[in-house]
Amino acid sequence: MECIVKFDVVHGQDVKSLRGLVFVDGHALPTTEQLTEMFKDMKYEVTPDRTEPMRFTPVQPSAGYDHIRIRELDTGEKKYTEDRDLKNIVSNLMPNPNRPI
Repeated sequence: MECIVKFDVVHGQDVKSLRGLVFVDGHALPTTEQLTEMFKDMKYEVTPDRTEPMRFTPVQPSAGYDHIRIRELDTGEKKYTEDRDLKNIVSNLMPNPNRPI
């Protein structure tokens, strides 16, 4: 089965929206390794971000982009979309060492 990956490549204030394709077993979502390989095929050498599961950062510091963020994973029957409102609420509730309590 195929999974359409919709993602944004962030260049400072500029954002380029792109799509990629990953083949998965059944109706499963792609693994991090499959997504990394898809980006590699598209000439984006990235590594997954440890703090955000749908964000990938460039391997080379001299890359022409800041990061890649996956917006949507669509297998045709199942669709994963990041809920940014929920993410903002949770991030505001999490302790931040740079923000006074």
